[in-house]
Amino acid sequence: MELRQLKTFTAIAHLGSFSKAARKTGYAQSTITGQIQQLEQELGTHLFERLPHRTILTSQGQLLLPYAEQIVELAQTARESIINETCLSGTVTIGTMESVGIMRLTSVLEEFHIQYPHVDLRLQFGSWDLLYQALREGRIDVAFLLGQHIQDSSCTARILFDEPMYLLAAPEHPLASRDTVEIGDLSGQTLILAEKGCSYRTAFENTLAQYHVLPAQVLEVESIFAIKKLVASNLGITYMPAMAVQDELHAQSLIRLPWSGPDYHIKTLMIHKKNKWISPALKTFFSLIRERFSCTDTDKM
Repeated sequence: MELRQLKTFTAIAHLGSFSKAARKTGYAQSTITGQIQQLEQELGTHLFERLPHRTILTSQGQLLLPYAEQIVELAQTARESIINETCLSGTVTIGTMESVGIMRLTSVLEEFHIQYPHVDLRLQFGSWDLLYQALREGRIDVAFLLGQHIQDSSCTARILFDEPMYLLAAPEHPLASRDTVEIGDLSGQTLILAEKGCSYRTAFENTLAQYHVLPAQVLEVESIFAIKKLVASNLGITYMPAMAVQDELHAQSLIRLPWSGPDYHIKTLMIHKKNKWISPALKTFFSLIRERFSCTDTDKM
């Protein structure tokens, strides 16, 4: 097995396409195909099944993937250690929800970039579901997500912050004058919420369903800033982390409704795979996170 073959193999496994892997690696598609054929001949088995719209791993390919990933990562780490003995370099790919990335990570990312300018920091925004899948597939190194806990023995999670959650509306909204807002009061209201897959939206909607509360409609908006603008225009109610609305509360363009419903104990979690090779750059990034934030291990949650 050659390193270039394993790099090609992992690229196809993650992207689900020979043509996409060719574009990513810079090889011609015929070269990609030849590398995989040579690898399959050496191993005496088929590694991929070609379906009409996607290429997937065979059972033998699934067995090979974690080993191939570790070999590729180890080779990259060895190269970085030798070539850049006194200058930290490499790439750290970070997945984060929009609110966490902007409200919690901006300062530490800036500090890391100043201290280690040769490390390529790559930031990917998305929902819990999309980023967690990317983490499990090795497409990102670490994820910063809002949630309650994880139930995955292959990953390590650390709590960075407890995140209070607010029910929010415009000052002129009819519920703004209430002394308390109960779950039943949301019946017939317009809710403006983050995209499906968002952990706190899921918890909130599960509670509504449990109490048979039917909103008039639910507007799904991907951008947290767009949600705040729509709610401030009195188009509906939202539920989001307190950290994301401090400026709006201070300016009184949004108000916190006196919510009497459950507290979901949402937290900012830093999550990474246990069996993933930690490069020098990623190890240094983790060290800075531990220095700046008080981390609590949640492996046993």
